[in-house]
Amino acid sequence: MSCSRTISLLAYALLINSLLMSCPAFAELQQMSDHDMGQVAGQAAFYTNYTAPSGDGSGGNPSDFGFYTLGVNGQVQLNTNIQHLQLGCGGVNGPGCDIDLNNMSLSGSPGVGSCPAGANIASCDAVLTNPFLRLAISNPNSLSTRHVAGVQLGAQNVLGLLQSGTNTDYANGINSFSGYIHVQSTTAADTVTGTISTAPAVFPVYNPGNGAANYTIHGNFTALGGVGATAGFMLTSGSFTIPGFSGISFTVPAPTVNGSRLTSITVNPSTTLPNVIIGYNPDDNDCGFLAIGACNGYGTPQYNANYSAAGSAGTYPANGTVGTQGGPVVATSTSCSGLGCLLLPNAGVGANFNTHLYGAIQNIAANVNFVQPLGFMHSLPLNSPLSLSLQSQNILWPGSPSGDIAQKGWWMSVNNPVYVGNLVPSSPINLCADPNNASTCVFPQFAQQFNNYLANNPPNTNDLFGILSGKTLGIQIGGVALTPIGISLNGVQLSSQNTMPNCYGGLKFC
Repeated sequence: MSCSRTISLLAYALLINSLLMSCPAFAELQQMSDHDMGQVAGQAAFYTNYTAPSGDGSGGNPSDFGFYTLGVNGQVQLNTNIQHLQLGCGGVNGPGCDIDLNNMSLSGSPGVGSCPAGANIASCDAVLTNPFLRLAISNPNSLSTRHVAGVQLGAQNVLGLLQSGTNTDYANGINSFSGYIHVQSTTAADTVTGTISTAPAVFPVYNPGNGAANYTIHGNFTALGGVGATAGFMLTSGSFTIPGFSGISFTVPAPTVNGSRLTSITVNPSTTLPNVIIGYNPDDNDCGFLAIGACNGYGTPQYNANYSAAGSAGTYPANGTVGTQGGPVVATSTSCSGLGCLLLPNAGVGANFNTHLYGAIQNIAANVNFVQPLGFMHSLPLNSPLSLSLQSQNILWPGSPSGDIAQKGWWMSVNNPVYVGNLVPSSPINLCADPNNASTCVFPQFAQQFNNYLANNPPNTNDLFGILSGKTLGIQIGGVALTPIGISLNGVQLSSQNTMPNCYGGLKFC
């Protein structure tokens, strides 16, 4: 072995000597003046730096550490898939995982940087500028007590597309997240904008069951301006068909995902719904004295034969309002007072009569409680410092936003805002997903406010023919103003958050 090693070393020495003899100009050192040396610029492949503690170094506040950084001066291109990333499972934070991501990929983003618009992202790389490793040292100036409090891996900037999950109608991908991400729609404002639509709904006027969303419509009405009678009534059957609202826009302050083991994010937009015209009478002659005169002073809805819900044609009004087709509904008399009661064949308590209700519900404000599982946030375009860290106590790593304090355990941080565009649910929202669940059905709120309005503003009928004949009455309700209603949205698939496959051929998981 020693002989072989000697021969190899001699051969290597002869090779070096041959190169030096054949290239003497490159082998010789050339003397340079101070001026010439000052004109030479160079950059090392690696860099190091040290950031001193903000205090005594004992970790008394999140920046009170000595930070040692080893980095690379350059760019690294990366395209990677991770089928299941789990970090901090069952660790210092107990059962569960600090970070739990399914079907994660990091790639280039089409139309950004060197990745052409419309490109297959499998052919585009994310660009990591100046990757680094950083240590947080507690008590860095004390040989006896100093120790590593945290480790951070990251890059000064990452340009690319971070994806997780698959396109489904259930939450998946981000199962649990610990970290910091500030979400905006665009660079124009520190807000999130979106558009919601609602599905057509059938609003029954009578729901007296035992569920949490029970309600009935009741009130009093006057006949001939109250000169004849005042009658109490309760609607006992029938419904209003409400066409879907579309293109309802909202804007809210931009939210920040910031915390440990998060599974959802909440935004609370407020919006104004279109006016709802109640009642539909193509003859427009059902509410006047002797059955002559205008029926609905708020306009006759525009008929649209293409709309159908619950087996009946719907109506759409002009000028951006929404019309309902509801009559007739059946009302049951609950009381009657005044001499005119003698003229009302169906005014006796317990008697039934048909009625058309006419009016408008105006300026409907809605406060939306939008609880969105992170599992529906699949696509995050990045142009930001990005890091992944592990720490034994809260640390504010150098260069991080002031609110980005990495908590104990694993932590992922995106320093700059992530621009996700408009939040647009891929399907219309159901105003009453479960009539027996008040949290998923707005009809009880409508009914309660409608009843309060009827109690304070008794509607009137001048339909003398309907009064005398006992046939359908036309009752003018007027313009109904409601206090804001609450709409709860939980787990909405977003059309703006679809993933793109990042694979070649039959490669999986994508």
